[in-house]
Amino acid sequence: MKKIIIVGGGYGGIKALETFALYDEDLEVTLIDQHTYHYLQTESYDLVASKIPIEETFIYLPSLVASFEKNFKFICDEALDIKENTLICKNREYEFDYLIIATGSVTKFLKGFEEKGKNSLGVKSLRAALKVKQYFEKELFDRLEPQIAKNSFNIVVIGGGLSGVEIASEMRYFFNRYSKNNALTCGNIHIKLLSKHILKGQNESTRKKSIQRLAELGVEIVKNYVKEIDEKRVVLDNDQHIDFDFAIFTGGIEPSPFIKNISFKKDEKGFLIVDEYLRIKENIFAIGDAAKLIDHFGKTVPPTAQSAEQSGVNAAKNIIYHIKGEPLEKVDIKLRGLAIALGGKYAIVSTPFGFNIHGFLGWLIKKGIEKYYKIPLKIKALKGYKILKLCQKAE
Repeated sequence: MKKIIIVGGGYGGIKALETFALYDEDLEVTLIDQHTYHYLQTESYDLVASKIPIEETFIYLPSLVASFEKNFKFICDEALDIKENTLICKNREYEFDYLIIATGSVTKFLKGFEEKGKNSLGVKSLRAALKVKQYFEKELFDRLEPQIAKNSFNIVVIGGGLSGVEIASEMRYFFNRYSKNNALTCGNIHIKLLSKHILKGQNESTRKKSIQRLAELGVEIVKNYVKEIDEKRVVLDNDQHIDFDFAIFTGGIEPSPFIKNISFKKDEKGFLIVDEYLRIKENIFAIGDAAKLIDHFGKTVPPTAQSAEQSGVNAAKNIIYHIKGEPLEKVDIKLRGLAIALGGKYAIVSTPFGFNIHGFLGWLIKKGIEKYYKIPLKIKALKGYKILKLCQKAE
């Protein structure tokens, strides 16, 4: 029986797990993650804006893995290093025949940003997104008091990529809705999006529509890079400064601590370099944000949920082919458009056919994409939960 370990229960790791479950090979598949949940990061903006409860933003991994039965199991442990065919974790060591590295990435903070305490946070992790949500709910509650409601409250969102644009627009829409529904004056709550470029790499139509929507909501765009950050002040690249009460950092990613620890070939940013089959070694594969993925044009593939999922499927299939002694399949990742949430029931869907769908219809499509991914996992997790309960009773 071949022992396969998947490190990381993100989008790529889950797709690899599901792919292995489709085959009848004699496999022992183990998913290892330091957390017990799969964080649905594409829905973080809804969580921060209090549009969905926290249970809608994660899938419980022990239940999900239990649903596959066979020889599938989940272990909660933190991966530290690799030695030969052994994965070194915090609690113990695990031998493998094949390994898939799917540990994703972490937010690349400005120097000192992560040390600023309660006044600044990222949103890449579930814990951080929940803290941001709680912070803003408390601020709105405090503003029920007349003496506080009169005070100006300034929020800066640093980073003009997908996450920054979605968070800024959803938070502005959230405050606008709150003010309207409760007849409160929230006009003195200001949100500024700080970035030299907005949605860099997207087509001009998508960028223009997004900027227009941000302006309509009342988000102020400051087209400068942030050079440094103090306790409650950011300094821009033109040496001007902006004071804030709270800062959300959404700009840039860097390799996870596990990737930094292991001694395999990496690119200039520290991500693993893989071959055309996603291998860093004959029996070790890297997928998603953990690897530098290249398309058939030789261009770097953006680190999205789509690219992570496709690479997870590809890596799992190539392991199966290798076990069977069949030729491996070269990877050709193709992104099938992009969906951007822009506050309330409004989204822009950039299609692979060269045109955009925006407004309420775009929002419906984005929600449909999210549900298409989430609902099957929720159903599997429920099945796994019942299996685990039966096992507990049997004991």
